[in-house]
Amino acid sequence: MPVAKINGINLYYEVSGKGPAVVFLHGMTGSTHDWANQVPVLLPKYKIVALDIRGHSKSSAPRTEAKYSIPIFAEDVFGLLKLLKIEKCCLVGHSIGGLIAIQFALSHKEKLAGLVLVDVPKFHGDPRYEELKLKAQELARSQGLVASVEYQYSHNPISKEKLRKHPELKEVSIRKALMTSVDGYIYGGRAIENWQPSISRLSEINVRTQIYWGDEDTLTTAGINILKEGIQGSTLVTVHGAGHNPHEEAPEVFNQALIEFLGKVWSFKNNKND
Repeated sequence: MPVAKINGINLYYEVSGKGPAVVFLHGMTGSTHDWANQVPVLLPKYKIVALDIRGHSKSSAPRTEAKYSIPIFAEDVFGLLKLLKIEKCCLVGHSIGGLIAIQFALSHKEKLAGLVLVDVPKFHGDPRYEELKLKAQELARSQGLVASVEYQYSHNPISKEKLRKHPELKEVSIRKALMTSVDGYIYGGRAIENWQPSISRLSEINVRTQIYWGDEDTLTTAGINILKEGIQGSTLVTVHGAGHNPHEEAPEVFNQALIEFLGKVWSFKNNKND
């Protein structure tokens, strides 16, 4: 199991294949396993890198909130790319991983060949869910993450609908929860809350960008539109009938669009304006 000492923590990562680099960043309570439907499809042409962000799965979980922020997560990714001697990559980020990818695009644009953002939160929140989120965090600390997952499936309308359509995903959510530290869950969530959306800087992102949105993920609807308008030339892939995890809920649709996008990224010399 490859583990690297990056920014004072042990960062778990997986590398496979040869070719242009595609780096996957999972969402909250996720891990490298989140991309199990994508990695085998891309391996024939690409070098695949996936990592567990700090506080998740096999990576270290610092115990203090100061060790968690979107810029810190982005520097973890930068440190890993330096270690692996990857000069250019396409970043694929889901949820908090999308925020990390955006931060990386603004801080280390010289490293990017392309950008894929999947159901990214934060750019437009819904105050109705603030109380639910705080309760879920409280339960995570007092009773554990499984209790938090159960609460969300019982009280969050979006999670209820997801369970109705994809009952098998509840077990997936519980498995993910059992692999995530409570500190990583709570402080990772606060990192999302504390990060200032860089709406005014989205125009600085000058690589080919593809944005995915599961049309049942209503909490990200407004934010997805902000990203689409702010990142010049970006394309939007709407995955119908999917929620917050289109790469898991509709992998065939997701993969087809991703393969086509990556072909364009590496065929057009890393610049969407070529």
